[in-house]
Amino acid sequence: MKKIFLTLAVALAGAVMVGCSENPGGYEDPENPGNGDSTETPGYELRILTFEDKDYKGSATNGATYWSDLIPDSQYGEGNGHHSWYDEGNTFLAFIPSPTALYPGYGGHAVSNYVGSELSQGDYTHDLQAYKVEGGANGSENFCVHFGYLDDSGMGMQNELVYFEFGDETARVIDHMFVTNTTYVYNTLFSGDANFGGSYMLSDVTTFKIVAYGYESLDDEEPTTSECYLLSAGRNFVETWTKWDLSALGSVVKVEFNLVGSEDTYGAYGLVVPGYFAYDDVAVRF
Repeated sequence: MKKIFLTLAVALAGAVMVGCSENPGGYEDPENPGNGDSTETPGYELRILTFEDKDYKGSATNGATYWSDLIPDSQYGEGNGHHSWYDEGNTFLAFIPSPTALYPGYGGHAVSNYVGSELSQGDYTHDLQAYKVEGGANGSENFCVHFGYLDDSGMGMQNELVYFEFGDETARVIDHMFVTNTTYVYNTLFSGDANFGGSYMLSDVTTFKIVAYGYESLDDEEPTTSECYLLSAGRNFVETWTKWDLSALGSVVKVEFNLVGSEDTYGAYGLVVPGYFAYDDVAVRF
């Protein structure tokens, strides 16, 4: 575990520091006109993974015919890694639960439509709930919730990072995606957590971020990186669907995600903040 974390720490040293913004690319998104600050049209087509039933083109392990077929009956994701999915014929992005995970099914990407703003529901039994939003990004219903992280404590229940990839193994540029906090993460950060052998309390220097690692090929050992803060210094929380520019990763076949906090979010048993974030509308350049 420590060897894995040290490798990630080296990669972070060369990270592309990108703050999430509503439109970091600065162009007019043809899929969402009016979001940009430029009338120039980029020289590519953007295809969007929306997780909306009307856009379902792919396949899944349980024979789903709609994205909503993958949404659990309760707001508890049970590890999030129980279903695979493939946006075949559209973005070609795919998620397959890892066969080499320490605990199969523990860590993954679960489709959800659960939202809420009551911090009393900010616990693991509501871990598929996106916080303080009305639905998915850009007025949609469905989205996806990532769960999974690695630290150097040696006490975690995961041995590898959760990722999505291009199912046809073709490298492409992921232009952007929208992200926001889950109620579980927001509540833990906001209210503090004395569990897991630590005594964490929110301060003005507390931060919590997503780190993306982009791999040019399946054999690539030196990923490019990009970061997005779910909580930045000064107690600035992400509380709405926020655009994250991922184009700096370059052409990739796979993107891994980690959740990393400031020093005060770690205790005797590692990270005390749950390793979740919600995401939606992943845009891929063609």
